[in-house]
Amino acid sequence: MNDHASSDPELYEEFLQLFTRDQLRIFAWIRALVHDPTASSDVFQETSLEMWRSFASFRPDADFLRWALGIARHQVLKYWRKARRDRHAFSDELIQELTAESFSFAEELAPRQAALDDCIRKLSDRQRDLIHRFYGDNQSATAIAEAWQRSVHAVYKSLKVMRRFLFECVEAKMMEQSQ
Repeated sequence: MNDHASSDPELYEEFLQLFTRDQLRIFAWIRALVHDPTASSDVFQETSLEMWRSFASFRPDADFLRWALGIARHQVLKYWRKARRDRHAFSDELIQELTAESFSFAEELAPRQAALDDCIRKLSDRQRDLIHRFYGDNQSATAIAEAWQRSVHAVYKSLKVMRRFLFECVEAKMMEQSQ
């Protein structure tokens, strides 16, 4: 364990909470810029380590995702500098532009994500479990159907109903916020 964690368990816990909340977004952003699955995993690993090493300098009033994407940007640039020999490598200018766009996109998605989180809380425990199994754990509809002793058709129908509910719920919340 590094010095941060051993000297300040509260700092470690705070980091884990923030990191766990945003890790999928960070990885998706890296994956959008580094198409090789193995390389993108390596860049994510390096980004995660650098985030932890730098977390003591993170300001609690700052936007964690924005801070994390800044670190990820440096790791992606480092990756592409090493991969310069590949004629398909992105230029620094393109990565800068994509970074700026992704920050803007992340800011636009934040209210939508909050609305979705609120709408998901309105679902029953079983519906949330279905969403977790299908989208979170990537279980197949067949596996879920077997575990729940239902037909695959019933699982897909439940997913369709929930997606429609969540879409309408999020749209309604976004309309409320814009008024």
